[in-house]
Amino acid sequence: MNIRRVPIALRLFLTVLLTTLVITTVSLGVLHWNMQRNFTNYVADVEMQKLDLLIHNLSDVYDVYQDWGNAIQAQILQIEGNAGPDDYDRLSNWWLRRQYDIALQQRYFKEHTLVAATPTLNPSDIEKHKADLAELDFIERNLPSEFRPFDGLKFPLSSNQNVFRPKDPKDAKASEQADSSKSQPDGKKQFIQMPDRLGLSSRLSLYDAKHQFVVGEPTDANISYRPIMVKNQVVGYLGLKPVLDQDDAISINFFSKQKRYLILVYGLTLLASLIASLLLATYFKKPIQRLLNGTRELTKGHYQHQITVNRNDELGDLSNELNQLAMILDQHETSRRQWVADTSHELKTPLAVLQAQIEAMQDGIRKPTPEHFASMLNQVSSLKKLTQDLADLAQAEAMQLKCYMANVNPWQVIVQEVENFKPKFEQAHLTVSAQGEGADLQLDIDRFKQIMVNLLGNSIRYTEAGGEVRIHTEQNDAYWMVYVDDSPLGLSDEQLTNLGQRFYRVDDSRTRSTGGTGLGLALSGKIAQAMGGELSFDHSPLGGLRCKLSFPKQVNS
Repeated sequence: MNIRRVPIALRLFLTVLLTTLVITTVSLGVLHWNMQRNFTNYVADVEMQKLDLLIHNLSDVYDVYQDWGNAIQAQILQIEGNAGPDDYDRLSNWWLRRQYDIALQQRYFKEHTLVAATPTLNPSDIEKHKADLAELDFIERNLPSEFRPFDGLKFPLSSNQNVFRPKDPKDAKASEQADSSKSQPDGKKQFIQMPDRLGLSSRLSLYDAKHQFVVGEPTDANISYRPIMVKNQVVGYLGLKPVLDQDDAISINFFSKQKRYLILVYGLTLLASLIASLLLATYFKKPIQRLLNGTRELTKGHYQHQITVNRNDELGDLSNELNQLAMILDQHETSRRQWVADTSHELKTPLAVLQAQIEAMQDGIRKPTPEHFASMLNQVSSLKKLTQDLADLAQAEAMQLKCYMANVNPWQVIVQEVENFKPKFEQAHLTVSAQGEGADLQLDIDRFKQIMVNLLGNSIRYTEAGGEVRIHTEQNDAYWMVYVDDSPLGLSDEQLTNLGQRFYRVDDSRTRSTGGTGLGLALSGKIAQAMGGELSFDHSPLGGLRCKLSFPKQVNS
């Protein structure tokens, strides 16, 4: 069954697009719902800010009477005359509206007083300024108090002409100037009812501290409240019915316009996310395709192929790592081929000598004498040593070299091996000196001997007759080190770099004549690593090669 593949670029495109689509849909939906739900409350809160003076006046009234019912009743009883049958009910219902009128007149007076205090200097405005001053004087003389809201009225209410019809202060002033006989006798204030241009009075209601209705316009709608405070205690609430309703024509028209705008924003957002996700998917697709092609080249064995992804992100890091991997694989492949070639060459030489000697004996050219058998045995020994070194080196590189660790004093092993090599030093006409001290190390004594044999044998092969080999030790709190220095032949920097590689010989003809396989130093380095140490090479102060062998000391617990 074939499963349809979905490319990663398409997945990225769809993921970004759908995520943006969902977020935009939810966000705009919540915004529209929240706006439609809370818009009327917002408008009511804005209107409530215009009632600060009214709330302040109501708190002052309550502070005097300590009860809303007492306050209303006491202020109605301030009116002179005989009340009609329904006058008390009318005034009770009208009391909050009257307090609102008083707050409007007080605010009107304060605002216009500030304007009149900074008169213009243009001659054409002088007459207007005088009229404004006269108007303010009329309002000030008839400015009501929240403690006497019905000042200017008398019972019965039917005797008060046009008292419940709103008038503008300017109209009242003009009326007073036209007919001075209508001015209130005995210095009483003229009753003025302010026009309610915002329509707030018909939506006001008063509640006590327990949210029980007192006066005003009762309603079941979701009204806005403002607390009335006296001495930091809530004594009542001023309620305001919202001017807008979700079902009003104005609200429906407003939200329909907002909905069109939101749909437009939604469409533009969708288009922008479509373009952005497409560009983003393309941006990631190209380097991923290059990485895929590069890995395919590696699987084909083309290790010299390099991937070019100029990105400062994880994809760029991945391309660099793949290029590094390709270089390492190429080096390993080259090393493997060189290993096979060197191994076959090293095995071919003694085998060819053995074959020639055996064929010579078969043809009767050479006689099977003890000397000829000894020569053949030397070739077999060389093959055995070569195969053993190859086996040890392969185990060491595979981290499978067995080491039997024990407490060893390495200096005693060195002194013993130097003593064993003295005949060879004398035969090569070399001077050897050894000076040092031991330490208590965890080593495989046989493997350590193998390293020293290789180092001493290497010095004998590459030191000219009459030369010197010097062995000494150093140590600190962490490491014990032994140095093997010899005199010329010296080595170049390039030769030092290659030293320790398999089958590498500084002088191939000289090594073959002395029986070297080219594996001794490489094997010694691997054995040192297996025991936790390190073998390094440098130029010797004597002019030849310095071999430095270091091992960590035991940590006392």
